[in-house]
Amino acid sequence: MEPLNPPHPSLDVAHDDAAGWSLPRDILLPGVITGLSGALFMLALALPMGALLQGDVWHALRLVGGVFFREVPASPWAVVLGLGIHLTTASGLAILFALLLPRGGSAMDALVLGLLMGLMLQAVIPPLVVPFASPPLAREAPDSALFLLHLVFGASLALIVPLRRLPAVQKANPTPTR
Repeated sequence: MEPLNPPHPSLDVAHDDAAGWSLPRDILLPGVITGLSGALFMLALALPMGALLQGDVWHALRLVGGVFFREVPASPWAVVLGLGIHLTTASGLAILFALLLPRGGSAMDALVLGLLMGLMLQAVIPPLVVPFASPPLAREAPDSALFLLHLVFGASLALIVPLRRLPAVQKANPTPTR
């Protein structure tokens, strides 16, 4: 007589993979580093665009700081506030991406999925979030620039895969032994 629940080798492999999973090592640390890197890549494009299009290098960060202001703020604290909002949001989105990305995936998988996430962010954020969250950004930011910036951020999400494999990240939180 055969057992009702035969063993599933694929489930045993999945269990072994899950046993070695670590939230700080596999999600938080790579997600935060990738989010900060992606935010810096976006800034590397947004700052020159602000200088060329608006005559103000810090214009993009002032617009992001507009979350707490209804007009484009002129103070230097608005730039600092915009930078903080930008870095925090990018890190949070990268952590979400790291949660969704399978641990054993390749960098090419992460690049394609990251570009798709960048397209999704472009489809959701400018029409649905920006008009309510930051009216100055809704009034002044060109959609083509936002499209380019979101694609750059999406492409930078591919950094999660090599970051997960770095020895320094592995040492930060070693896999628990059984």
